[in-house]
Amino acid sequence: MNHPTRRRALTALAVAGALLAAGCTQGSATRSTSGDGRTIVHYMTFTAAPDHLKDLARLEASFEKAHPEIDIRVQAFPFDQYFTQLQTSVAGGTAPDVFELNQDNFAAYADSGALADLDDRVEAGGVKDHFTASSLSAFAYRGTQYGLPSSFSTELLFYNKDLFDRAGVAYPTADWTWEDERKAAERIRALGDGVFGDFQHPSYLEFTKALAQNGGSVLSKDGGKVAFDSPQGVAAAAWLTGKVGTTMPTQAQMGGATDYDTKLFTEGKLGMWHSGSWFFPAVAESGPKRWDVALEPAATPDRKANSVFQNTLALSGQSRAADASWEWMRYLTTSREAAELRIRTSWELSPATGDDLRRSYVAQTPPGNRKAVFDALDDVAPSPQLVDQAKIADIVTHQLEAVVIGSTTVEKALHRAASEVQPLLDASHD
Repeated sequence: MNHPTRRRALTALAVAGALLAAGCTQGSATRSTSGDGRTIVHYMTFTAAPDHLKDLARLEASFEKAHPEIDIRVQAFPFDQYFTQLQTSVAGGTAPDVFELNQDNFAAYADSGALADLDDRVEAGGVKDHFTASSLSAFAYRGTQYGLPSSFSTELLFYNKDLFDRAGVAYPTADWTWEDERKAAERIRALGDGVFGDFQHPSYLEFTKALAQNGGSVLSKDGGKVAFDSPQGVAAAAWLTGKVGTTMPTQAQMGGATDYDTKLFTEGKLGMWHSGSWFFPAVAESGPKRWDVALEPAATPDRKANSVFQNTLALSGQSRAADASWEWMRYLTTSREAAELRIRTSWELSPATGDDLRRSYVAQTPPGNRKAVFDALDDVAPSPQLVDQAKIADIVTHQLEAVVIGSTTVEKALHRAASEVQPLLDASHD
């Protein structure tokens, strides 16, 4: 199963540096014509691997039936392997014609020159009608469109109704604040028997979201200076790290397991869980019996900020089948057939999902409040386009972890993180 929450932590690949070689590579990655004269489009994906390969095959067959002159060739890799494979192929001049990128890796690939300019195609193809302006702009870099939004999911507050009832706590609402969450978590933790009140990873992703929920920002308005070590940042980091060992388990209690939060919630031992809509099928299948979701609380009710994980389809600047590749990209991202299939199979949703399809998605239960997936889009936490996103995420997460184990204070941790991140920002603006 793909896990966008941990995607945002990113692997520590030196993407930008390795991709600089791509701009010097001439020619296409692969053969552009098959033996029967069809134009070959090589497509690389991580969101389909492994759970949705059959669903992708259905879309491939339908597309090829409507476009018999095009032959789609799929390469699928799980996320932990995907960017190693993609980085190698782009740098070596063997890039697929079309490939997926998540929002955090997008800027590095766009900055490297590996992606084709899509401005003219987007303007001429009526594509804009299928997306919101904010969705499209997420995959524009320095004024140029380099990707089509392909899928999204949102992070929400999952909660166990039985544990709330046992603790005598009212269920979460859209007006909840951090203080409401803390009080509920403490009362649920007091139930004992290995029950925990809350789980939220003290990571870069969760910190930047909490920062927005507290009125702060990652960068200055001009994008050139670190701003996360502000008083709002200190309060956000203290909110996250203070949960560990109080209302949520410590690393020692988790025993090094990376999926301990999922296990806790499905086994009915966790009151609240900050996780994503991609987990709806797994939780519905494995338990607990009575659960639902709500928008995540903020420091105050007027500062809602939600994590929305977006992916994009990009056209390789090396492609020799650009026109056919564009048709495939447009079909995957804008067709009703693709949007309907995503809903039926609990795949990540298409940003082009219209109102009628949204209604059909919301009607599915559990969870009862599935509408929160779309409500979260009203207040999206900013996600700066950073070429060195992987390094920056690692720096901030490492410092938050140092706070958790007690080796530093929140103030010192953020100051140290800022001192390490600022040179990366300076270099990217040179």
